[in-house]
Amino acid sequence: MTRPRRTRIPVETLLNAARNAAERLTQLSRDPEVRREAANVAQAVTRLLAAIRRSGQGPTPPR
Repeated sequence: MTRPRRTRIPVETLLNAARNAAERLTQLSRDPEVRREAANVAQAVTRLLAAIRRSGQGPTPPR
């Protein structure tokens, strides 16, 4: 008997799910600290996704 193959989830899909969860927490949590930190996480994941997308476009110009 063979083992079933593990499902591979693309990084972008996984990060989008994490960002969506953090955004929901900013709306649903009653604790202001939780809302603030969830917003920080959502922003950080958004920046990470943008960096990943840019990295696939070839070399970036120096800053």
